[in-house]
Amino acid sequence: MTEDTLLGERIANARQAKGLSSKQLAQRLGIKKETLQNWENERSAPRANRLNQLAGVLDVPLLWLIAGSETPPMMRAPDLSETTAIESKLRRAENLVNELSSLLVDIRAQTRRVQREIDEIDEIEAQGA
Repeated sequence: MTEDTLLGERIANARQAKGLSSKQLAQRLGIKKETLQNWENERSAPRANRLNQLAGVLDVPLLWLIAGSETPPMMRAPDLSETTAIESKLRRAENLVNELSSLLVDIRAQTRRVQREIDEIDEIEAQGA
């Protein structure tokens, strides 16, 4: 497949590589078989939401599906530094969530205290009136 491959050809080739018939892919997408055949034969083109769905079902990158290339780019496993950085960010996010939760509990307690004080003042004023 070259970069000048048409979208319909990329859809058909990816479908075949995935081992799906037109009918099976159409069913997975919730469309008519004829609609898929129209896309593959370049009589019509899928909308953006369908392109995204196609990429997911066919397990190909959306950009490859839209623009084409020699072959779909291969996914690579993240290296240790990437996973360490992600883990660090997750710990930081977890700490922030815990801090936020603690702040919300404090605010809730202070709000209740202020409301009790207001209620007491209202009660005193009502008795004095």
